[in-house]
Amino acid sequence: MRLVRYNPFNEMTLFKNAFDEFFTDSGYKTSTAWTPAVDIVSNEDTVDLNVEIPGMKKEDITVNIEDRVLTIAGERRVENEEKKENYYRRERRYGSFKRAFTLSDDILTDEITAEYTDGILKVSLKKDTTSEKVKQITVN
Repeated sequence: MRLVRYNPFNEMTLFKNAFDEFFTDSGYKTSTAWTPAVDIVSNEDTVDLNVEIPGMKKEDITVNIEDRVLTIAGERRVENEEKKENYYRRERRYGSFKRAFTLSDDILTDEITAEYTDGILKVSLKKDTTSEKVKQITVN
């Protein structure tokens, strides 16, 4: 463990950065990478990945596997346009993401399925249940 001397000016710098970010960030970035949340659930015969990517079209999502690495990538584009009598507003937001997962040896790479509904991409990885379970060895 390393001891660090307390410096009150460090806290002032953090506050200044947060203050500046509040007034300069409009909440809409023109281009940015983002990381969607992923829930990984291990069942008896499958491993399910639930990726939260709302507002995307399934055509903009790619799921690839190469050298036992599962890669999920995509790009979203959102454009809002509002025309009123005395103003015209058009906002554009877009960004891409890429998540990679190294698969264990008990995953059957030929039997992977992906389904996208209601903003959730569910990737189901089938386990090889014929492989030997953990075996207890007696020490003599």
